[in-house]
Amino acid sequence: MEFTRIEEATDWLLNQVNPIPRPDMTKMYQALEYMGNPHLGLPVLHITGTNGKGSVVAYLRDLFQSQGLNVGSFTSPHIERFNERISYNHEQISDEAVIRWTNRLKELNTYMETHSEYGRLIYFELFTILACLYFQEKKPDVCLIEAGIGGMHDCSNVLDGQVSVITSIGLDHAEMLGDTKEKIAYEKAGIIKPGHSAVTGYMEEGPLAVIDQWAQDHHAKAYHYDKEYQVSQVKDLGPHGAEFIFKSPLCLNESLAVKIAMIGEHQVHNAATALQAFILWMQDHHLEIDWSKALHALSQTHWIGRLEAISEDPLIYLDGAHNMEGLTALKEVVSHQFKDYQIELIYAGLRKKNQHDQVPLLLTFEVDQVNFTAFDHFEAMELADFQAILEQTDKPIKQTYHLVEDWPTWIDQYCHDHSGSDRSLLLITGSLYFVSQVREYILSQKLNG
Repeated sequence: MEFTRIEEATDWLLNQVNPIPRPDMTKMYQALEYMGNPHLGLPVLHITGTNGKGSVVAYLRDLFQSQGLNVGSFTSPHIERFNERISYNHEQISDEAVIRWTNRLKELNTYMETHSEYGRLIYFELFTILACLYFQEKKPDVCLIEAGIGGMHDCSNVLDGQVSVITSIGLDHAEMLGDTKEKIAYEKAGIIKPGHSAVTGYMEEGPLAVIDQWAQDHHAKAYHYDKEYQVSQVKDLGPHGAEFIFKSPLCLNESLAVKIAMIGEHQVHNAATALQAFILWMQDHHLEIDWSKALHALSQTHWIGRLEAISEDPLIYLDGAHNMEGLTALKEVVSHQFKDYQIELIYAGLRKKNQHDQVPLLLTFEVDQVNFTAFDHFEAMELADFQAILEQTDKPIKQTYHLVEDWPTWIDQYCHDHSGSDRSLLLITGSLYFVSQVREYILSQKLNG
């Protein structure tokens, strides 16, 4: 039976699982061949990294569009609806296209079950092929492809990235990628293709050396943050972003004065990384850059769910800081850009993350109170899980905390109590799945209120 509604198609996609491991890309190549090899010839800029991938995609998308290029982007997870994972010039893939291609993918999985020793494709493999089919049809000038997990063994690595970007290296997904930053760096370096260019973001010397060695071994030219390109004279604009000077030997101008709207020092790193990748791509394709338009685009870039101001009265920010690196960056924002506010924080996360370190870290934030809550997800931390960590931690607890049973009611009460206050700030953070649910709730309350 064919799908006729978007809900049917996306439910089917999201529920495709397979216990048979995929040791290499053979399964993906089998599936792509059946579909007519839609991945071949796509103009791909491939992005991986522990944190910052989505922000770098957002910066790049706006930079390329400012030059009149048609831009496809593939990101995950979605915040509001499935369609936002795949877009063309900021316009999400249509329901009609998702339904049409998912019916083909359903045929594909029937074929794979009978013809491949690896069996059916799982959801992210299907998402990747769906993106390839869509971009083959739309023919963008550049495809911004965000890796799912890792790099070398991520199913997106069937694509030939003409420029590769590695934004940052942290210990997220260590159970899959390796238990040291150097092992994770090696896995992520696998997206760098022989003879092509790579850009690395702000990171420690150990992981950087691993990536640099991979690039050398594969005759790829690597451009590193604070080496081949630099940032200086950073001016913090508080909740309004930052200004900085960008320098690169690839720039015809000696330096660029850049302003960004996204908040935090980590966004300065992300913007600079995106700029370097953008310049590389444009030069590789012999395209001139209109810097007035490019810098204006950078100053306007936003990314939903990443330090997003979702309400002004009371002031509420959402941030999907779901690992140690993300929370450490958020702590810096709280201490600097948000230092003049009276802050309450509410957090929910997934059990598979490093909560035994993340929960104590949250209790070091310079806020009035930290609140922990549960949400609707099969892997979500329950209140009892938080309580167990808080009781077992050997780190001193200096912060007031509270366990919230019903986060929608709690948020409603917070909004009632702090309406009209210009010094109060609610920071909602944790899993992007939690942020997505809260965002939908707050926006629906605004529409109905």
